Amino acid sequence: MLPLAGFAVVAVMVVLIVRGKSALPVILIMLPAAAVLALGLAGELPDGNGGTAAMGLLDCLNTLKIYLDSGLKSVLNVACLFTFAIIFCGVMGDAGMFEAIASATIKRIGNRISHILLMTCLLTAVSHLDGSGAATMLITIPTMLPLFKKMKLSPVLLLLYVGLVSGVINMLPWTSALARVSAATGINAREIWVTLLPVQITGLVLLFGSCFAVGARLEKKGCGISDEEFAKLRSGMLKPAGSVLKVSRGTLAFDIALNVSIILSMLLGWVDTNIAFMLGLSIALIANCRDAKEMTFQIQKHGATALNMVMVIFSIGMFVGVMKESGMSAAMTNTLVGLLPGSVGRHLTFIIALFCVPLSMLLGSDTVYMIMTPIFGEMAAAFGGTALQACCATVIGSCIAANLCLVGPTPYLALGLAGVEMQDNLKKNFIPTWLFGVVLAGVGVAAGAFPL
Repeated sequence: MLPLAGFAVVAVMVVLIVRGKSALPVILIMLPAAAVLALGLAGELPDGNGGTAAMGLLDCLNTLKIYLDSGLKSVLNVACLFTFAIIFCGVMGDAGMFEAIASATIKRIGNRISHILLMTCLLTAVSHLDGSGAATMLITIPTMLPLFKKMKLSPVLLLLYVGLVSGVINMLPWTSALARVSAATGINAREIWVTLLPVQITGLVLLFGSCFAVGARLEKKGCGISDEEFAKLRSGMLKPAGSVLKVSRGTLAFDIALNVSIILSMLLGWVDTNIAFMLGLSIALIANCRDAKEMTFQIQKHGATALNMVMVIFSIGMFVGVMKESGMSAAMTNTLVGLLPGSVGRHLTFIIALFCVPLSMLLGSDTVYMIMTPIFGEMAAAFGGTALQACCATVIGSCIAANLCLVGPTPYLALGLAGVEMQDNLKKNFIPTWLFGVVLAGVGVAAGAFPL
């Protein structure tokens, strides 16, 4: 009964998420709660003594509270991290740090296709440091699209580079991708990031390096404009939009140094990620805000985004707590493990990494991160692997496939900004994205993130 109930919860959850019929917190709370009530009344929940016993309604609700308490304990650190990280990145954006980096880069690009592609990669990477996919699309695509059109470059190519670079950057420990995976599995986001760091660095090197080869090929096909046209176009891009917080150049330099310090401190393990962003936010508010009123305004402004993320994380806590403590997760894992031959199970994490791009495209990254990853983790452990290996395998494919996802809002925002239809995006970008995912999966094996 338990495995059947578990698969039913997962199946219904996937359908609701894919069809977008309800908000994520509602789905993650109501379905596990309904499962506990149904199993409890039917006498299928463990009674704590190694057996099962029928429960009344109040007993079911008390059991649900126990499961919820267990789940919330596993996600509290994640919720804390992303509350402070999201507000910190918002303050950095309002101070103009991202815009300053982008403007400095635009001044140095030349009239070469490879330079335009490099600028696209760098602008995407910088604008996605806050982990917001929508913000990245709103900054990068309108900025680069005029250059692409003038130089006779396809906007589909722009979407490919923006999607792949933002996907690789999305492996940072404060992004929503690792927030969901960490909350669903209980594995520290920094631990996942450090394990994937060779993959992330290799991915960025490959993408930036490809700009020269792709640029040379497109120039041979006649893409590009005259130097006079390029100079006029670039001057229009250099007009500053203005920052919300009025800060000096010295403060901007301090902000950049602060960001570098936080990243290095987490990478080297000097401080816990929660402490890094709690201290970082406090320092950023002191450096960039004139008074307490402006500090409070910044916290309230970006707190709305943080609240949405934290609600999702706490809701994941309900789902994880119920699935784990009720025994549904273990029962599902045992069923799946029994169906897989040992020869396949030994390569499970590598298989996950290979096929996570199409899986995420069809089901959506939320489904893969929050529902599939915990199951993959337990299956990997059953075959001698670890949950961390399963997390790494899942994150690689799901991150870079985010802009091909058929059920998420951000890909359609990107398509609208670029003036491209989803069918054209899939037709031209699915194979390159999947091949890039396969290459990164190979890098993951070489780096020891998961076995072959």
